[in-house]
Amino acid sequence: MSAFKGKAAALMSASPGGLGGMRGLVTVRSILINIGVLVWPDQVAVRGAHDAFADDGSLKDAARHEAVERLGSELTGLLVKLKGGSS
Repeated sequence: MSAFKGKAAALMSASPGGLGGMRGLVTVRSILINIGVLVWPDQVAVRGAHDAFADDGSLKDAARHEAVERLGSELTGLLVKLKGGSS
């Protein structure tokens, strides 16, 4: 498990159901925390995944797309700060 110590993660899920994999994220978060991963508190779940993505793989819903990008930016900002840089 030492390979996971000091790592950071942001959680996202997609599922065909109405909750978008939210229940699974709870379990994944718990596991990652218990093996020493720093998990960003925000997360994104995409419901109705069978119809949520365009042919090119992008999200059809602009708000959901923005949420995914924001999550990535927030995690990146955290990592830069932890490394001692500026964001």
